[in-house]
Amino acid sequence: MQKNRIIRILPFVMVVVVVIVMAIATIIEKIHGTTFASTKIYSTWWFTAIWGILTVCAFYPIAKILKRRRFSLFIFHLSFFVILAGALTTHITSKKGYIHLRCGESSMLFTEQHSDGSMRTATLPITITLNDFKIENYEGTTTHSDYASHLTFSTKEGSINETVSMNNIAVVEGYRFYQTSFDKDMRGSMLTITYDPYGTGVTYIGYGMLIVSAVLLLVMRPLPPPSPVGREPVRGRKFFIFHFSFFIFLFLAAMGFVMTPFVASDDAEKAERQLIVYNGRICPLNTLAHDFCLKITGKTTYEDLSAEQLLLSLPLAPNEWRAKSLLKIKNKALKERLGIDTDLARIKDFYESDGSYKLESLFNEQMAKAGGDQDRKLIRALYEADEQISLVNAAMTGKLIEPYKGNNPPSEARITAEIIYNQLPITVIGCVMIGISLLVILFGIWLMGDRCWMIGVGTLTAICAFLLGIFVLRWYISGNIPLSNGYETMVFVSLSTSLLTLIGVWILRRQTFVCNTIAIGGMMIAGLTLLVAHLSEMSPQITSLMPVLHSPWLTTHVSLIMVSYSLFALMAVIAGVDLVKKDARLNALNRLMLYPAEICLAIGIFLGAIWANQSWGTYWSWDPKEVWALISMLIYCIPLHTDSLPVMRKAKVLDIYLIMAFLSILMTYFGVNYLLGGMHSYAGN
Repeated sequence: MQKNRIIRILPFVMVVVVVIVMAIATIIEKIHGTTFASTKIYSTWWFTAIWGILTVCAFYPIAKILKRRRFSLFIFHLSFFVILAGALTTHITSKKGYIHLRCGESSMLFTEQHSDGSMRTATLPITITLNDFKIENYEGTTTHSDYASHLTFSTKEGSINETVSMNNIAVVEGYRFYQTSFDKDMRGSMLTITYDPYGTGVTYIGYGMLIVSAVLLLVMRPLPPPSPVGREPVRGRKFFIFHFSFFIFLFLAAMGFVMTPFVASDDAEKAERQLIVYNGRICPLNTLAHDFCLKITGKTTYEDLSAEQLLLSLPLAPNEWRAKSLLKIKNKALKERLGIDTDLARIKDFYESDGSYKLESLFNEQMAKAGGDQDRKLIRALYEADEQISLVNAAMTGKLIEPYKGNNPPSEARITAEIIYNQLPITVIGCVMIGISLLVILFGIWLMGDRCWMIGVGTLTAICAFLLGIFVLRWYISGNIPLSNGYETMVFVSLSTSLLTLIGVWILRRQTFVCNTIAIGGMMIAGLTLLVAHLSEMSPQITSLMPVLHSPWLTTHVSLIMVSYSLFALMAVIAGVDLVKKDARLNALNRLMLYPAEICLAIGIFLGAIWANQSWGTYWSWDPKEVWALISMLIYCIPLHTDSLPVMRKAKVLDIYLIMAFLSILMTYFGVNYLLGGMHSYAGN
């Protein structure tokens, strides 16, 4: 009996070991660099051995699943063995390297990179010729949309002409070629080369098994909670239907007009529709004016002037504007050093009587101090103030506005949509007002119970409609699904949490306490994520997509992971309430949501791996974001195995575990972006 218990627990002990090792590895990578972490940890025999031991330990419990004829669950677990087998095969048999070519140059030689970090020159069975290299820009801008190498591959059978660009690879004689970088003069290209004849195929089979079996488990098999949530069990398929019903929208493009020099109120309204190039894309002047005014004054208007009037007035009388209180300064220390006692400073406040720049001397003063004596907040305020002054000076000289001169302008409808979007109350103040309203309603729900239910549902529906409107407008304006940076993903988390909460409230409407708890938790998370999106350093500006993000995998990969984060956040809140109220229905609800949340995270991770293989030539690179997403998946898989871990059947244990486990999600989303960095750190801003 004791032996069987040890066998059951051992796989989870190894999961804990793997999690600890990977977490430490990401910290070591931050301190010593990616190459050090790769050669000293991820590529070592002992790291491979840890995964091997985990695999061996998991055979016994998975064999028991097969004995019980739970075939979908068996295939789901077996898929991880196949994925690990594919990873091991890739590690043993694959090759990876780089080749640099100049236009007109041919070569069979490439630099092969070994797992220990060493490099050596190797020979390809084909000759590669770079015929031309082109950078494609977004129409009418200088922002890059793609990089393309036009190549000729000479084989024994003949020559093949291929174009390799971001997310568009070439496969010749089993070798895969990826666009990596290019020379500054745009006459040379760097390509990544991979050769993995067996491992990728095995791994992809594992991914397919995982996705198919996971969907079958969600659709065909309800997850019975240990105690009833209501009169009818809530089946996992209801969550599944919601997860895959988010995105079907349309978007357009085409139009343009002429600038006007007038800044009267009526003319400013006409000028707001003028097309300019801003943030690497084509947009109306209204967007630049809105962002400029908010950045400079802290508001979207200045005194009696609209944002457009302010922006267009600056070059007409620059000397007069330098003497006006214009720049919003928040830092008290900086205001004291500048000698001002108001929130708005004048341009002339930043210069001495001899014309010297005060900010430069203040910055040098801080840099001369030891690290511990530096005022970090003041240094940041200096940077922000300097940026404000640079923007005002650019506006005064007319350099800030770059008129659009292309032949394919956006449509009238898209321009109108962007102007409407700019007027929506999605600023910090707007989010604070939403948050205050939610707190009042939540307090009412606690006090009034059933009588406040419809008010809560109505409010939640209104919030969902508002967030969905923002999401759709932003998608329509940019022409790309808004999931490409930290701000957009936080808005999506708020939207998905609100929608999930609304569905949960409707399904469980007869269970007053459970329903109110879900409503409170969902609205709290939605409000907090909106506040975080606007109060943090995340940029709300709409920008053009990086070339690597032009991929059909973006939508499914990011949206599934964000949905899982929403569910995990809601589960943590419900667990906190359950610790206080000790209601079996709340515990049952968390057990019900745990499985679809884990499935969404797992599928999202492995779809991201396929995308990575299409973009960078490797489906797993041990990037900190990848590692912490995997850590989160492993952490949340533990409470699913109540047969092997009976302690997880206890409500209090599960509640505490779910609250603590959510720290891994916070680390995955925020900690990696702001502390560890890596390839995915572009998501932070």
